[in-house]
Amino acid sequence: MTKFFRIKNELRAHQLDNEFLTLDPNNFSSIEDFLSKFKTLRLLLEGVKVKKEDGNLIYSILTKLGPPYSVFVSTFHSAREAFISQGEAYNSPSFNSLCDSLTREQEKILHLGLLNLVNSSKKALATQQQPNSKNSKKPYPKKNGPKPNKGPNQFQPQNEK
Repeated sequence: MTKFFRIKNELRAHQLDNEFLTLDPNNFSSIEDFLSKFKTLRLLLEGVKVKKEDGNLIYSILTKLGPPYSVFVSTFHSAREAFISQGEAYNSPSFNSLCDSLTREQEKILHLGLLNLVNSSKKALATQQQPNSKNSKKPYPKKNGPKPNKGPNQFQPQNEK
């Protein structure tokens, strides 16, 4: 019985880890929503004995951020390189401090007009509502008009006596 639960936990861990890796901030209406989901997945992974280190989490987030955050990401890496090149020890920020910094950065980006949360939320909604099948019917009519009905004729002539 314990083997069954161990296998179930391993499957759950793989499922959560896959969701964790494929998490995309562009599918969320704000950076706070993305970070909230990120934190939730981290806690769920810890529940199945998978520990994610702060450093790995930080780099995972930085690689997923879109163009509006490019200055933030560049500054993060430049500061790290500056410490290392001077021979000083670099102390990476904690995961929570990075989350706080990203929230403040989002506010700056919004004030600069580089990010529009209304468009982001519509995009996230559209992404969630997209059908996954390639053969789905298109919602717009064809150019040549509707196809004729190929069913039985509704008006059949009556036989004359």
